[in-house]
Amino acid sequence: MAKTARTAQQKIFIGGYTKSGTTFVGRAFGLFNGVYARGEQDYFRIFAKNMREMVVSYNDNITHVNKEVYDGRGSLKPLAPDDFRDLHDKIFKHIFFANKPVPSDCTTIVEKSPRNIYFVEDIKAIFPEAVNICVYREPKAVFRSMMRHMADHRDPEYMDPNCTLRKNMLTEFFKFWAHYIGVVEKKRQILNVIRYNNAAADHQALLDYIEKDILKHSPGLRAPIETLSKEHYLNSLPDEARAKSLVQTGPYKIKLSTKETTMIERKCRAPNIKFDF
Repeated sequence: MAKTARTAQQKIFIGGYTKSGTTFVGRAFGLFNGVYARGEQDYFRIFAKNMREMVVSYNDNITHVNKEVYDGRGSLKPLAPDDFRDLHDKIFKHIFFANKPVPSDCTTIVEKSPRNIYFVEDIKAIFPEAVNICVYREPKAVFRSMMRHMADHRDPEYMDPNCTLRKNMLTEFFKFWAHYIGVVEKKRQILNVIRYNNAAADHQALLDYIEKDILKHSPGLRAPIETLSKEHYLNSLPDEARAKSLVQTGPYKIKLSTKETTMIERKCRAPNIKFDF
């Protein structure tokens, strides 16, 4: 059976806790021929709920118009589920490819937004053939990366584990981490879960997993595997951006206090699941 416009390209959505390595995994997908990876559009967080409400309102309006304006003989058609999915497909691709046509060689679209993890049911409802991926990283590394981001982009005080801003964020981290782990465990059956440490330690194994278990074919690479390395990424940046990059270490590296480490180990558990990679 021929593919519809909606299923012509495989769709893959990557999510996970912020600073869990979703960008790195998205870049890995982007190495393959025919695979187009982008982020972070937060399409489902921004569009899904609002569009669903608009379609319900539209269909209700059509019902009233057919009954009241056309005396019960109106032939205006409400949006059916497939119409709704096709509409989402058109809007999603329009945004993803910045109002340009879908490239002729595109076989797979990969959208990376950490919050995708909270919308896997919406994703499956709108794009039933889509693959949902969660990237998991251990919580101490996640919190360190978060503090690095906050220190660079919000307030340098986040470098200090004793500052009020950082203490407050740690408290919030415990709450949101528990919710995140609960979602991963509950939605495990419709998720492919990648452990970031495994992906970062063995790039070739990650690409093999993507090719065999996610793409399910061998499209070949458009760029060498070496381009996934931290060094290659940093060397691709201008000097000023390189010095402040969130993947840079050295004087910018965040250190956790003994108290922070103890609390994170005590309050932030790993998901009780089997990882796919």
